[in-house]
Amino acid sequence: MDADDSNNAAHAAGSDARLSRLDDAALGHILSFLPAVEAARAATLSRRWRHVFAAMHTLSFRESDRPFSMGYRWFELCSYCDPGDPDRVRPPRLVSGVGAALLGRHRGGPHAAAALRALRVAFDEYGFKGGDEARNTVDGWLSYAAAYRAGGNLEIDLRLDGGEPICKRAYSLLLPPGLDGGGEQEQERCRRRGLHRRIYRIYITPKSLFSCAALRSLRLAGCGLDLPSTIALPSLETLHLTRITDGSRTTGGGAAAVQRLVSACPRLADLTLEACGGGSNLTVLSVPGTARLRRLALRCCHDLAAVNVGDSSELRAFEYRGGVPKPTFLTMHGSARKISFCTIDLCDQGPAGTPELISNLLHFIRLFAGVERVHLTSARLGCGIGRGAFSFPALRKLELTGMLPEDDDTASITAVTRILERTPSLETLSLFFLPDPYPMVDTTGSYMTVDDEEAIHAAHELRYDRHVALTVPDVDIPCLRERMREINFVHYQGAMAQRMLAKFLLRNAPVVDEVWCEFARGPLSIQTKLMGEIKGWVLNKSAKMMFC
Repeated sequence: MDADDSNNAAHAAGSDARLSRLDDAALGHILSFLPAVEAARAATLSRRWRHVFAAMHTLSFRESDRPFSMGYRWFELCSYCDPGDPDRVRPPRLVSGVGAALLGRHRGGPHAAAALRALRVAFDEYGFKGGDEARNTVDGWLSYAAAYRAGGNLEIDLRLDGGEPICKRAYSLLLPPGLDGGGEQEQERCRRRGLHRRIYRIYITPKSLFSCAALRSLRLAGCGLDLPSTIALPSLETLHLTRITDGSRTTGGGAAAVQRLVSACPRLADLTLEACGGGSNLTVLSVPGTARLRRLALRCCHDLAAVNVGDSSELRAFEYRGGVPKPTFLTMHGSARKISFCTIDLCDQGPAGTPELISNLLHFIRLFAGVERVHLTSARLGCGIGRGAFSFPALRKLELTGMLPEDDDTASITAVTRILERTPSLETLSLFFLPDPYPMVDTTGSYMTVDDEEAIHAAHELRYDRHVALTVPDVDIPCLRERMREINFVHYQGAMAQRMLAKFLLRNAPVVDEVWCEFARGPLSIQTKLMGEIKGWVLNKSAKMMFC
C-alpha cells in the first residue's frame, strides 16, 4: 500500500469514527432517509450501530421485484403448484421483513424505540385470495404505527396495487374517418378487468385508521374503504387515494366513501385522486369550503364528471390527467389567482380537429389564465389549442409534450406561433417529443403507440437528411424576440417536422442564452450532424448549449 492509499484509508476511518460519535437520535434521523432494508444493514458495521435501527423515525419498505412464483397462501396465483410444497405456505419475504423490522426496533429495551413519524409499505404480495391472516397482519402494522406515533405528526403510506400504471390508455393519433375498425378489443379488455376485480380480494382498511387524531398524511392504493360512522381526522393535511373501492358494501359504494372521507378532513391541503372511477363509482366530488386546498390532482378518474371546490383561494397547483373535460367539469369558488402551476395531461385520443373538443379544452385552460408554469401533454404536440382564443399573460415556463408527425411541419409552426403570441411573458419553452405512431393500425382505428420510458427510447430512430430544404418564416413575436431565455428539446430525433420547428424557434430568438437538447438513441455520427445544425441556428453565439 503506498502513501496515498494509506492516507485515504486513514481519512475514511476518521470519517467513520466522527459519524459514530453522533448520538442515536442523529444517526436514526440520517438512516430514516434510506429504505428500511438498507438501514438495517448498518447494524453490521460495529457494536455502536447495533441498536441504531431503533432510533429511526421513518420505516420504508418497497418490493423490488415481483416474486417469480406466487405459490404461497396469500397469493395463490399458481394453481398448478404442489399443495404439499412448503413454499406454498411460507409468508412472503417482504411481509416477514416488515414484521421483523417492527419488532427489531425494541431490541434495546422497552423505551429504546423512537417515536414513529412515517410508515411506508408498497408491495404486490397481498394476494388474489388474501384472507383473514393477511388482513390481520396489515392491520397489525397500522396499529403499531398508531401506537408508536410521534405526537401529532404521523404519515401512513400503504400501497398494495403492485405499482401498476394508473391508466393503460396509450397516446395515439386518430385516423381519418372511414378507417375506424370498431372497439371489440377495448370491450374485451374492459370485461377482463371486471373479471379481475371480482377475483382479486382487496385489503379492507380498519375503521380505527380513520379515528387517528395524529394522522397528518395518508396514502392508500389498491384498498377498500370501510369507514366508521364518525370520522375523526382533525390533523390530516395530505390525502392520496389510488384505485380505491368500497369495502363496506353500503349504499353509494366507494363514491360515497371517498366523498365522506374528503368531507371529514377540515385541514385538508393536498388532495390526489388516481383511478378512482370504475371501482368506486365516483362521478361527483365536492371539496368543502372548510378545506383550504393548496394542491389538487385528479388523474385518470375517467368516470368523474363534476368537481366542486368550495374554496380555491389558497389553491396553488392543479394537475389533471384524463379525457377532454366538459365545461361543467370543474367549479372553483373564490379567487383562483394564487394558482401558479398547472399540469394538463390528455391521456386519451386528444383533439384531432373536432370543434367541440377544442372548445371544451379551451374553456378548461382558461380557468388557469393566471398561472406561471404550464405542462401540457397530449397525443399531438400542442393538441390544437393554438386555434382558439386564450391568453396566459403571466406564463413564464411552458412545457409541451406530444407527437409531431412528419406531415405536421408547417402546422406545428403555426400552432406554436399562436401559442407564443398569447404568452407575452414566456421565458422558458420545453418540447418533449413522443415517438411517432407505428404505421400499423389496430382495431380501434388508432395508430399503435407506446407510452413507457424504455419503449420511448427504443422507438426513436435518429435521422438526418441534409438535402431537405428547411424554409421557416421570420416572425416578430414579442416573447420570442425579447424575453425567451431558454429552449429545451427532449428526445429530438431529427425528423423533418422537428428540425423545422427547432430552426423556427432558434432563428427567431435572438436573446436566448441557454439551449439544451437530448437526442434520441442513435449513431454518434448523426448526433454530431444534428448538433452542428442546431448550433448554426442559434443567433446568440455566446449562449450556453448542452447536448446529450
